[in-house]
Amino acid sequence: MEDIPQIGIPELYADYANQKSSTQPKFILLKPENMPEYIKSGNPFRNVNYGISFFVESNSELNIDFNSYKPKKNTVYFGSPGQVFAINGEFTEGIGVLFQADFILRYGAQQWLQSLPIFNRFLSEPFIELSEEDLLMFQRLINEMDTEYVNDDFLKYEILEAQLTQVLVKLSRLYRASKESKISVDTQHMMTLESLINKQFKNNRSVVDYAAQLYMTPQNLNRITKKAMGKSVSELINEKLIIEIKRYLVYTDMSSEEIAHFFNFYDNSYFTKTFKKAVGETPKAFRKRQKELFFPMK
Repeated sequence: MEDIPQIGIPELYADYANQKSSTQPKFILLKPENMPEYIKSGNPFRNVNYGISFFVESNSELNIDFNSYKPKKNTVYFGSPGQVFAINGEFTEGIGVLFQADFILRYGAQQWLQSLPIFNRFLSEPFIELSEEDLLMFQRLINEMDTEYVNDDFLKYEILEAQLTQVLVKLSRLYRASKESKISVDTQHMMTLESLINKQFKNNRSVVDYAAQLYMTPQNLNRITKKAMGKSVSELINEKLIIEIKRYLVYTDMSSEEIAHFFNFYDNSYFTKTFKKAVGETPKAFRKRQKELFFPMK
């Protein structure tokens, strides 16, 4: 995508006001006062890392993949690679943590992160509101991380990795408890299915094939997704496809025909019909309305 910038740790690190090191680690901690102006401007950007954002005080609106949220006091939001964000308003007090999957020093770090409910888009909302008791615990952990981050002590990033792992586990426990969900065998299948769809949706929309990769029948996989989400496997694949098409319509200058071809729709009329059925308007009408919303001066 050409019109929307990808924001990752190297870009943020280059703008970080108080960095002393010239290297680019796989972890960065951001506060409102050293957050790049582009992020605070309300312009959309594609996130390429995992992240958590802790809003202590905020008069802002957070848009994540065309869904808008108004962060309440003492909430934590979770971000996964590939999502498009826009922040409107003032992020006055809080902290952001961004990290690459391989910053986690354990075998299968990517799979482990995807297994956490806070990063699973099929099963979770992207935030948790902290109780007073949980807030004290979380603030202590974040303060310890902040203290370590501004120092240059021996094995600094090894300590930060351990602290980050603890924060992620604590938040995952709180999230699971708050939603009263349990990590069952079916939930693990849902998490694996999400990972497979994220990687393959562009070229693979076969329910039979996804079921085979999970060593089960299509009927059994549909039963699991219906129970967990109230949706069929085909509907989940289509949701992923539609959100990606939306991103390309709004954040690139590719024509509707080019986007249809990119996503392997070789019949543009079928592409338009599929999109309109899911969204309620044609690709061109959706693009026009969203461009006016996000880029009113253009």
